[in-house]
Amino acid sequence: MEQKQTCRWAALSLSNIASVFLPDVLGREDAEYEHKLVAISTTGSNERAQKWFKDNKLPDPDSIVVYNSWRTMLEQDDFDIVYISTPHPLHYEEMLKALECKRNILVEKPATMNAAQYRKCIELANQQGVVLMEAMWTRYLPATKYLKDELLPKIGKVRRVYSDFSFPIVGPDLQDTSRFLDKAAGAGALLDQGVYALTWVDLALNGVEVGATKVVHSSSWSVPERPDEVDDINTVVLANKDATAIVTTSMTIPGSSKPPFYVRLSAQKAAPSVRIEAAEASVAIPFPPIRPEELHVQWYGYAHLNDDGTEKNEIIKKPVSGWGTWYQADIIAAAVFNKQPGVIGAEESSRVLGWMDEARRLANITYDKKLEQV
Repeated sequence: MEQKQTCRWAALSLSNIASVFLPDVLGREDAEYEHKLVAISTTGSNERAQKWFKDNKLPDPDSIVVYNSWRTMLEQDDFDIVYISTPHPLHYEEMLKALECKRNILVEKPATMNAAQYRKCIELANQQGVVLMEAMWTRYLPATKYLKDELLPKIGKVRRVYSDFSFPIVGPDLQDTSRFLDKAAGAGALLDQGVYALTWVDLALNGVEVGATKVVHSSSWSVPERPDEVDDINTVVLANKDATAIVTTSMTIPGSSKPPFYVRLSAQKAAPSVRIEAAEASVAIPFPPIRPEELHVQWYGYAHLNDDGTEKNEIIKKPVSGWGTWYQADIIAAAVFNKQPGVIGAEESSRVLGWMDEARRLANITYDKKLEQV
């Protein structure tokens, strides 16, 4: 077997999402590249970092260089890609420094607090000749790729989309000091969950041909009985000349917030999370929409009906290997090693960020102006 090329990663922050991404990526046999963590930065102690490595079962922990300054790591260490997974209000400053150091970047979603900040990062990435990618890993999973490449061209013009990502994060046991209730850390269902729901709208409406879709309505209710008016139940309506999309989010309903995080993400839900209704068929995507493994298709165009005129139903299964974040790691690694600088998914990420900007404006969801500066 031909030996894989090694992609060396630096991790900026020992975050909860990093504890998902890194174990999923490192040493994965079915990945195209051999992904290896060579450096991390943390504001905590070296002992805490070593415990984090052990708890997350990272391979070869003794070889990982621990920095107590993310700036020093970006300036001095030798690696191929930096993975940024701090709270999103910090991304912009961290990316500006990484771009100054001519680093290739995979940044967690949302990439920045607003579209203007990301446009600036796109401009700098292109100037510096590096690769930048928002870590919207759902776009690169097998089911999502099948939807875009095989189904969307066949189901006809999309007329209506329902897209929901509601997930019980905030319950009685969650402290007011949690990151999910801290607006200084970017808390809010629209930024945390709406970025996924709006991504499905982008896939559905722009997967075949890009159109001019605008936000025409947005309303929001805050998390009840909690400080800071953190947005919770959001409804966003988008439209273009052919289609309407309705996006909903919540971090208090439906379901129990008591089980562990990833138990909640595997819960059975009464309704699909996403429904794409087109001229020839509809496609439903079960919960959780962040990690689809099945596409439920109902064909109702006259060319597809059963002999008695009824709809044909089909379930297309596209299993995900591991958690699934490694698919995007292979894509950015390929761009780096094939010397293809640029911003992967720049238009798509910018559209979604722009929709969130307008949805927040219409619903009066605000943050400290310092977090939004460009």
